[in-house]
Amino acid sequence: MVTTDWEVLEKRISCRAFREKKMIEEEKLEKLSSFIEGLNQESGLHFQLHTSKRRGEAAIKLAPAMFSGVVYAFAALVGGDDPVSAEKVGYYGEKLVLYAERLGLGTCWVAGTYDRKSFWTEVPQGEKLWSVIPLGYAADKTPAKQKMIRTTIRRKDRDLKEFVEANQDFERLPLWVRKGAEAVRLGPSAANQQPVNIVFQEGKVFARIWKKGNGMEFLDLGIAKLQFEVGAASCGVQGTWEFGEMGGFMIR
Repeated sequence: MVTTDWEVLEKRISCRAFREKKMIEEEKLEKLSSFIEGLNQESGLHFQLHTSKRRGEAAIKLAPAMFSGVVYAFAALVGGDDPVSAEKVGYYGEKLVLYAERLGLGTCWVAGTYDRKSFWTEVPQGEKLWSVIPLGYAADKTPAKQKMIRTTIRRKDRDLKEFVEANQDFERLPLWVRKGAEAVRLGPSAANQQPVNIVFQEGKVFARIWKKGNGMEFLDLGIAKLQFEVGAASCGVQGTWEFGEMGGFMIR
């Protein structure tokens, strides 16, 4: 049984095949709604939970070439149209992903492979819908098409040592830094670009975007920071991040 965020992080895979007849229990939807409300209060973002109440009726239509089954609930990740807001969407969106996974639900970051006309969500002036996170129960058997997509994506993973910039060998870095880097590598990113590196300088940790160009790198920066936090915490090192590129990890 999964009991910690690190275990969730290790075992989680992007869910692209959902059960068609298995709807999310009302109790879990209430927990998700309450959790999202807390995230919004802390972050100033406008995440929203959308659900379908009818069996067989999807809350959102995802691209059939990439997904299968019926998605009965999803989170719309809405926030300001600026780099810091994008980073917060990534950071708090990944918090939501790990929470949903601990509830036994499958999740996936989806930036564009969905039908925007299939749902309505509130987007305040000056903000944008950055991404959606489908929520539901994973299919008992993953279709071959989804397996092929997952295999193709993971082939692009960089070597673990490439995620850290330091003036010493990777093996000599503190365990919590190595574990944090491993967590970053395990995390999702837009188009699997993995554009964030951990910088270790004079005993301090920073996060840097080393690859720009797809327009989602600051969202990826937020995801990576949350992942690193979980990895470090698994070694007993608690801390929080400063937002912004080259923001520092502050140990508590």
